[in-house]
Amino acid sequence: MIQDGFKLGGVFRANCYAKGTRELKWAATAHNVVMATGIAKCLDVLFAGDTQVNPWYMGLLASTDVLTTDRLGDISEATEYAEVTRPIFVDARSGLSVTNSGNASTFTIDKNATTVEGAFLCSSNSIGDTVGWILAGAPFTGGVKVGDSGDVVVVTYTMTGADDGV
Repeated sequence: MIQDGFKLGGVFRANCYAKGTRELKWAATAHNVVMATGIAKCLDVLFAGDTQVNPWYMGLLASTDVLTTDRLGDISEATEYAEVTRPIFVDARSGLSVTNSGNASTFTIDKNATTVEGAFLCSSNSIGDTVGWILAGAPFTGGVKVGDSGDVVVVTYTMTGADDGV
């Protein structure tokens, strides 16, 4: 157990807007898990001269399996959206945080009754790709969310680093 150090954590926030009316259908929050592969990648870039991942990409989860794996190939991704690639995570740093709140990731749902259970941040832009790094991911609080064709899901992610307080 680390006695002194720092911690990384983050929050995904998603809003689903109805087709046409743009009325808010649902909002969800997910306090993420920073995956072991994500932590290892950060350490490798900082201390071992590894290549930085740039850019990162946002994805949607179709189940909560991100809690049991840190491999992109082992998650169930919600792929029923119109964009041809995963949206780029366009980040800005402020203080000890990095966020895309100024340029949120947008997903246009293209199938009725699409299950959206969470979000993740990864190194691959290809929808459904099974190769790449997962930096962070989490299921939304409040259970399964559903989007219909034409709905727009807007997702932001903020990661913050802090002293562990010990």
